[in-house]
Amino acid sequence: MTTDPVVDVYANWADLVGRVRRGEASGAEDLYRTVSGNATARLRRNVDPHLVEDRLHDIVVTVLEAIQEGVLREPERLMGFVRTVTQRQVAAHIRSNMASRRRLTPINLLELPSLRQHSPDAALVREEKALALRRVMLQLRERDREILIRFYSYEQSPEQICQEMNLTPNQFRLFKSRAIARCSDVAHRLRGIPAESVQPEAMEQVA
Repeated sequence: MTTDPVVDVYANWADLVGRVRRGEASGAEDLYRTVSGNATARLRRNVDPHLVEDRLHDIVVTVLEAIQEGVLREPERLMGFVRTVTQRQVAAHIRSNMASRRRLTPINLLELPSLRQHSPDAALVREEKALALRRVMLQLRERDREILIRFYSYEQSPEQICQEMNLTPNQFRLFKSRAIARCSDVAHRLRGIPAESVQPEAMEQVA
């Protein structure tokens, strides 16, 4: 008796989606591998090489949250959804590059830091951003907050973080990307927090 390959594939996707919904670590890792296998080639053709991994993480986070939040209800639509999210990431990258080229001028490249950056007012602004970022960080899960603080504030290596927090490299990359995405979401929900305060380079101020 032969089995239908399509049925087998759908069964595997159903199992994968089910494990992700239940919050199983193996589900997140398998999803990362599945998305990587389907999105990496297109990203490499259309995205700057040094940004491929970041865009891939964004895609994984988007798909993971869509499954967990019930947006993706039918497992057989998983690969179609991955392709759609990948296409959107590529389009966003292209739009960002076009906007950057329009803004870029020789003056921008030669411009020296302004003395205003060292003024008392600038210091106050930096402190306000740090306080705002702390408010956002307090809304995260303890594990996600610890990953961001270790990586951006204490400048620990991914290898050290994985060892001390008992994470795999895939889990570290996935959880870090998801935590940054959640920081941005929380910032939008909390009034008075500037969007730039949740950028990764600002994380060094939270410790």
